[in-house]
Amino acid sequence: MRGRTVIGRAVGLLLLAAGSPGAAFAQDDGLQAYQLVRSLQLIQDRIAGGDHAALPMQAKLLEMADDRLRVADAGDFKDPKNFRALLVYGMSGGNPVTVEAAASRATTDPQSLAIAKGIVAYLNGRPAAAIEILKPIDPMSVPPDLGAFLALVKGSLLATDEPLTALTLLDEARLLSPGTLVEEAALRRSVGIAAAQGDAARFALASTQYVAGYLYSPYASQFADSFVSGVIALHMSISQDKLADITSMMDAEREKVIYLRIARRAAIDGLTDLSAFASARAEQGRNGNGNQDDPRAVLYSSLSTVTSATIDDVRVRLGKIDRGKLSESDRALLDAAQAVAGEVVAPVPAAAKDETEAADPAKSDAAKPAAETDPAGEVDADALPPVEGAVSEQPAVAASPKPAADAPAAASMPPATPMTAQSTAEAPASAPAPPETLPVLPTSAPAASGLDTHDPTDAAMLNARRQLDQIDQLLGAAPK
Repeated sequence: MRGRTVIGRAVGLLLLAAGSPGAAFAQDDGLQAYQLVRSLQLIQDRIAGGDHAALPMQAKLLEMADDRLRVADAGDFKDPKNFRALLVYGMSGGNPVTVEAAASRATTDPQSLAIAKGIVAYLNGRPAAAIEILKPIDPMSVPPDLGAFLALVKGSLLATDEPLTALTLLDEARLLSPGTLVEEAALRRSVGIAAAQGDAARFALASTQYVAGYLYSPYASQFADSFVSGVIALHMSISQDKLADITSMMDAEREKVIYLRIARRAAIDGLTDLSAFASARAEQGRNGNGNQDDPRAVLYSSLSTVTSATIDDVRVRLGKIDRGKLSESDRALLDAAQAVAGEVVAPVPAAAKDETEAADPAKSDAAKPAAETDPAGEVDADALPPVEGAVSEQPAVAASPKPAADAPAAASMPPATPMTAQSTAEAPASAPAPPETLPVLPTSAPAASGLDTHDPTDAAMLNARRQLDQIDQLLGAAPK
């Protein structure tokens, strides 16, 4: 009840500030720093639950708390709650200059001062210094309101170098602050770390918990990125049934978007079964409301078979896609797919064939089927080796990117676009420009496993795979 009273006063101040900031802060004299910061946390928890209208209130409360803490003196910080509020404010996206200046005026215990110093280093983009200062401090040994944020920050800092320790810290953050923006951020980070560690069980559990509690968070698009990347990376460990269980908790539109993104990535990476499953689920829809006319689903389902024996059927499907309903990036993807399909069925140039045989006549003769050689030893010059089924058509699987350390703390990150069909599916405006040359295939690519670069047919297939690899780099963003 007291929390509601405090936040009510803070909201009243926000309304006053909209008309007369001076009047608002004149009436703000009765609120302590910890009360303002607590109001900020309550607003953030509403945001985590999907109340996007509270985002402007968060920004205003951060401003109000900053103004209060800038003028706080040593007497204000005699109350430990006010100094803890300073630390929480910093880890909620506060101004490092304010935190450093206020902490310099406070007289408190050495551990609290060390936390303040670590937070300043964290906010100023010095993660190594921050973790050196904060690493010895156990989040479970400080009051829960501070410990939850401290565990979240430490978990974020250690995500790359000590992922197992990071996961433990993120669990502690959730334990200390359930149902809050801290838990939302901890789960979101756990999804990416678990995927990078190859921990399918942890990945599935964290994803399930996130979808159940925070699907409508304004940061859910970041979860979607990690989820799709994790499904691709862990495709051998996560069953289609488990994937369906997780997505079934989403609304129909978000589920479709997720499956479209999975289908796209899986098709480009050559994961035929996963691409077919995700495409079918995207087309299937719910409650009889199918998406069979969605050109993206048709495009992505066709991609995985673009070099297969059913290439003629694939070319027909690709030709029927309405380009006007595709985004610019997907139109480029369609063009690339049609180009690859065209190369697969294109006849081998006779001149190239003759040059190959001249370069290695013994190998060329050995490759001829026995039925093409007559008893006199003469070879049918018009006979060509079969194309279909000659070599494996599995393209190289792109390496799954490691999740970057998420900084600063959850609340300090700029509001991400909500995970809707429009926004989650859209490629970022900052997508890299197309490379001017084809990328070099990794050493694990199929080129090193049976393809003869001197054979015209194999060379055409290798070029097709290179184009698919280029598609992955050029169009790796989310589909529109």
